[in-house]
Amino acid sequence: MAEDIKNIHLLLLQLTSSVAEVKEAINNLQQSQDCLGARVTEVECRVSRIKDAEQEELQRRQQMEQRLTVAVEGVEGGNPMQFLQSVLPDLLGLDKERHLEIERAHRALGPRPAPDQRPKAFIIKLLRFPTRELLLRTARLKGQLVWRESRISLCPDWSRDLQIKRQRFTEARRMLQDHNIKFGLFYPAILKITVNGETRSFTEPEEVKKFLSEPETSSSRELIDGLV
Repeated sequence: MAEDIKNIHLLLLQLTSSVAEVKEAINNLQQSQDCLGARVTEVECRVSRIKDAEQEELQRRQQMEQRLTVAVEGVEGGNPMQFLQSVLPDLLGLDKERHLEIERAHRALGPRPAPDQRPKAFIIKLLRFPTRELLLRTARLKGQLVWRESRISLCPDWSRDLQIKRQRFTEARRMLQDHNIKFGLFYPAILKITVNGETRSFTEPEEVKKFLSEPETSSSRELIDGLV
């Protein structure tokens, strides 16, 4: 009997040792998995930073460009640069002595539109960034621009990816209008509102919809105090 008890004790010791080894092996595997997960996360972050850098570089290349819609095709007479250097200062009420340094200007690509269709826009690339900001700021301050009884619009020429990001807010903007809430869509794609003196910023349209679905928002529907 004593011998049997001794054998059982030895078996228990061996089993305990085996269990400890298994636990250690599992712990090592868990640590390896955690390490691998951290490396995957690091790689994903690097890829994200590279994509962001590429997008920023694309925007820097395009930041000197802007889009001008003129209501009549062919008014530039084959020389869009000279036409714009003459028309834009008068249109925006700029100093007559200011010379717009334009690197290039051309109509947007595509077939010539019919007389009853919207004309193709001018794509303008300026040599100096302050000039670009001056034109856009002056256009915003003046509001509606009219040239020869036709409305003129002046806006940045966003990249395709950025256009898509901004267009994602279309439905959310419509919902804000239905709630009588003023809003602003800021660069690159940030929607800002100010309700009851509190400014809110949204980078995703779903965040706007969630905000509007909150009881206090749905019940108040108060006009905002202003944009920041």
